[in-house]
Amino acid sequence: MKRPAHLAELLDVIFAGMPLQGRLREGRIWQVWEEAVGPQIASRAIPASFRDGTLTIRVAGSAWMQQLSLLKGEIISHLNDACGEQLVREIFLKQGSIIREGADREEPFRPVSRELTPEESSWVEEQGGEVADPELRQALESLLTRHLRSLP
Repeated sequence: MKRPAHLAELLDVIFAGMPLQGRLREGRIWQVWEEAVGPQIASRAIPASFRDGTLTIRVAGSAWMQQLSLLKGEIISHLNDACGEQLVREIFLKQGSIIREGADREEPFRPVSRELTPEESSWVEEQGGEVADPELRQALESLLTRHLRSLP
């Protein structure tokens, strides 16, 4: 070996003629995805799986699904060009969460919580005091408290 080789090249040589070689070539789709479709689409859609020439793409939202369904032919062409061979024959779009490896996951929205004023606490107790069933009273007071805490 006259120069260091990329691992992908070595794996191609090792698995030449074996079924696994095809799977390794298919994995290239994930490597070229952003380059092939561009950063705008890549931020809203990611490859989810590939089987028998059909690439399943997970898409964030129905508006993006509509747009990408109109661009299927172009996406197939760009992906195959970037891979250097005709791997993708069909695209199947499915709506789902878009989380990239290594990317920070978005924190779920949590409303601001604050302490209740003495007047608010008094009002919550007053509302609950009118309910005879203790379990139902506690549920009502909890609901009212959470609601008031979420208000600015």
